Amino acid sequence: MRRVLRIAVRILAVLAIVVVVAAIFLLGSPGIPDHSDYQLDISKLRQLADEPKGARPLRLNAAVVAEAMVPAAIFLGGLRLDRHHAVFPAYQVLYADGTVIVDAPPGRGYFANSFPGKFNNDQFAAVQSALAHARALVITHEHRDHLGGIAQSAELPNFAAHLMLTREQRDDRRWLSDAKFPENVRTALHPVEYDHYYALAPGVVLIKAPGHTPGGQMVYVRLADNSEYLLVGDVAWAMEQVSIPKCRPRLPELMMGENSTQVTSELRALHDFAAANPGVHLVVSHDAQQLSDYEDAGLIGKSFAAPSGS
Repeated sequence: MRRVLRIAVRILAVLAIVVVVAAIFLLGSPGIPDHSDYQLDISKLRQLADEPKGARPLRLNAAVVAEAMVPAAIFLGGLRLDRHHAVFPAYQVLYADGTVIVDAPPGRGYFANSFPGKFNNDQFAAVQSALAHARALVITHEHRDHLGGIAQSAELPNFAAHLMLTREQRDDRRWLSDAKFPENVRTALHPVEYDHYYALAPGVVLIKAPGHTPGGQMVYVRLADNSEYLLVGDVAWAMEQVSIPKCRPRLPELMMGENSTQVTSELRALHDFAAANPGVHLVVSHDAQQLSDYEDAGLIGKSFAAPSGS
């Protein structure tokens, strides 16, 4: 009996070591390269922002549809038990005579099941109304928490002509299906096709950033007062992942099927870009503290606004 117990104890000890080692690996992050060939050229972005005819936008606003306290170990990495405050916003690029909307989180049901926390009915309603009146709608990537508000909108057939999905986004059947994007609308869309940069509208430039999803992209915004923003989507989930830099943990990366090489290269480029261009405000989609700081400083509006004359 004692021999059996000793063997059992040894087996349990080995299993415990395996579990700890696996946890350390899965909650650890892929390495960041010392150099990246990913292109973020501020001169080129400024040039492209002025190519479309018309006045640049006046304001960048955010509508936080939902908030949640998510496990920091999954979000940021490391063996830890604390929680991280995450937000799920849509962004409004406000012109004197119209808007461009970036991302649209889904309704209450999704967050109740996936990210339980606070859901803001008024902000969700404001985003849904804005979708129907925007001159253009873009998404940073295809995940449901960024696309679901568009995919599940009853008004989608009426504003689909203004939905500027890239070819990579439109052809990503896996994540569009997960977001419940209607197949008949998907096949009827005429996608945006570009190599690396695309001048979408006055003051707005799209930048391809695949990796988190095949159709990932960033959105550069330059306002009429020359203030500049770079909406990085989910290349990072928190600004500290850019400033360190440090990638998200391997566990969610594996679950989502990320391309680690692309994401880590983009993080290195963002880190270097931020250091070289401190006047450009990087905006990380789910970083609650960063967004709150920007709102308190008056850099980003706390809710959507109607364009003048609308």
